[in-house]
Amino acid sequence: MEITACNKVENINIKQKNKIMTDEKNNNIFDESNEMPNNWVKWGKVGDKIQGTLVAVRTMQSRLPGQEGKKTQIYEVKADSGSYHDMDDKQNPIEPPIETRAGEYWNIGGKEMIDRQLRNVKIGTKIGLKFNEEVQSKTKGFNATKVIKVYVPKGKDGEPIMDDEWLTEQQEEGTFENL
Repeated sequence: MEITACNKVENINIKQKNKIMTDEKNNNIFDESNEMPNNWVKWGKVGDKIQGTLVAVRTMQSRLPGQEGKKTQIYEVKADSGSYHDMDDKQNPIEPPIETRAGEYWNIGGKEMIDRQLRNVKIGTKIGLKFNEEVQSKTKGFNATKVIKVYVPKGKDGEPIMDDEWLTEQQEEGTFENL
């Protein structure tokens, strides 16, 4: 293809238009494309999962209807990978799934089963959580129970795999003194 002065001008005009559009988007902080996504994993569909490093565990007061004031655990995971489905107003999964990208931080609300399984897992441990099944409630009018399983991979020595890179970063930054 022969590049002419006309093609060069056209290419420059396209680049300038793209730059102007990008500048307009960046200058309008409230443009929808600048909105930060929700960072709570929702278990909308069997098969939803996340894997990464457990980086924090917090306790907070529940705001769920009927459970106000009850203490609940929040687990923060630095993702390696995963995907989950958000839900609509009728609690149906929304397609396509939301992909978690490596390095993003995600919150996971604790539930009795998750809390029990993560009770003895140390900060900095590689973990995975997966929505394996939904069990219908035996009590009429109650929602089905979502069975979320916790996975902790083990190394050749049989010990849980730690995220040594993340732990080193935390020690260098002085975030944690004795990990």
